[in-house]
Amino acid sequence: MSQINKLAPIALFVYSRPDHTLRTLQALQENNLAKESDLFVFCDGPKNENAIEGVKKVHEIVDNISGFKSIKVEKSDVNKGLANSIISGVSKIVNQYGKIIVVEDDLVTSPYFLQFMNDGLEFYKNNEKVISIHGYIYPLKAELPETFFLRGADCWGWATWKRGWDLFEKNGANLLLKLRQKNLTKEFDFDRCYPFTKMLEDQVAGRNDSWAIRWHAAAFLANKLTLYPGKTLVENIGADGSGTHCADMKQFDVQLNEGRVFIEEIPLIENLKAREEIKKFFKPKKNLFIKYAHKITKKLQKRKAKKKSYGWFSTSLSWSEIIKEFGGYDNQKILEKCKNALLKVKNGEAVFERDSVNFTQIEYSWPVLSGLFLAAAENKGRLDIIDFGGSLGSCYFQNRKFLAQLKEVKWNIVEQPNFVKCGKDYFENSQLKFYYDIESCQKETKSNALLLSSVIQYIEKPYDFLDEIISKKIEFFIFDLTGFSNDDTDLLTVQKVWPDVYEASYPCWFFSKTKFFAKILEKYELIEEFPSHFGQEISIDGVVRANYCGAILKLKTDA
Repeated sequence: MSQINKLAPIALFVYSRPDHTLRTLQALQENNLAKESDLFVFCDGPKNENAIEGVKKVHEIVDNISGFKSIKVEKSDVNKGLANSIISGVSKIVNQYGKIIVVEDDLVTSPYFLQFMNDGLEFYKNNEKVISIHGYIYPLKAELPETFFLRGADCWGWATWKRGWDLFEKNGANLLLKLRQKNLTKEFDFDRCYPFTKMLEDQVAGRNDSWAIRWHAAAFLANKLTLYPGKTLVENIGADGSGTHCADMKQFDVQLNEGRVFIEEIPLIENLKAREEIKKFFKPKKNLFIKYAHKITKKLQKRKAKKKSYGWFSTSLSWSEIIKEFGGYDNQKILEKCKNALLKVKNGEAVFERDSVNFTQIEYSWPVLSGLFLAAAENKGRLDIIDFGGSLGSCYFQNRKFLAQLKEVKWNIVEQPNFVKCGKDYFENSQLKFYYDIESCQKETKSNALLLSSVIQYIEKPYDFLDEIISKKIEFFIFDLTGFSNDDTDLLTVQKVWPDVYEASYPCWFFSKTKFFAKILEKYELIEEFPSHFGQEISIDGVVRANYCGAILKLKTDA
């Protein structure tokens, strides 16, 4: 067998359940490809004294494994926990072999499970749209196709490639923030039929340590697909209360498919029929677990709504009244979170920061970057920019890889006094400078571009501010992430920030697009207008009433 067609290595994760482990191993041994497969067993260490005996018995079982091409057992002296054990083990194997089949110690597999995993890995190895192959499917009433796709990923007997696992995001807060920003929580929750978002919230809050919800969320956000069999090739025998995150869930019991599942070309889209059948499965009247989960979720939602809701809300209060009741952006806690997050970027511990949250991938605003390069191109390759309200340099650090191509960069941030002091103490360098106002900045440098990114809506008198900056006659004017109301009126709201970012509430404007642009176009010509942040729509009082927009403008020659 050629190197490219070699069978995927199997990673088995075990802990302290000897009976479950034995049944899992016996089923794997009976698979038709077991003797040709390499098996890697990862044994987690005991969490406490009560687990020592169980761990010891599991070690005795795995020390006497046979029936595979090769067997390697790795025993941990310390308790890593299920999530860390799987994350580290999967990473180790896929980085070495490029693909993997993952089984936990409570999964009984069909004799053709390994066949399906390897067939799927081979069939879709070059298709970036497919992130994984999964062996379990719920006991649905309807007949399903031989194979089908669902969006996201799953965890009861699965396989993936390195390219798939590279998308795994360890930081649950990042995932939760993206799901909310992109208004995907309803779809993520199977149209509110199952509380996946709640599971992710619990992981972020430390109430569970699930790696699986992060795997699913990462795949879902990347819009990737997982291949499923029409009839299950995996049975979970750990849903009896013995597992780390499982309750007694008898409704997930299945009858194993003992036959081979054949993989053929099917449309690379989510199977809507399968999705609808799973939604029905999640919400039958007799499903006590789901009923209980919904009940708890609704109680939490009501309690949370009563205590505090998050997002944007219309108000009859004035700007000063909102500040008096809720506070503002000058909260010291916000500064500390922003500082700590951006220091990780500066020190190479993270690649991107926005709104005090670290991300593993940079999310570029390509239109803004184009505007910056246009300004530099018309200034002999030199960019001298005023980043008004630019925090501690988030946009500078976001784009520094591209800025390095310019002849000269002067990135000048005008901010609140506490941010300026922090910026000078921790982030200022030969390119990045901090100022208390535009006037003091212009005394030291002649800027040819002005950037307002998610700024002007947080100024009490935005049109007076527009008049002021227009009067500066800076050649290029770029704004991004600015909110405009769908009914073309100026609307003042209270923005209550998601607690995953930071605890804060403050006033926020949404503008009349006609009025806003009319003000700017008196002195500037529009080069390009663009939707901001993936064209994100914004809900006010729970209803979509606004959207983000940006623009690149140039000072008129007669201005």
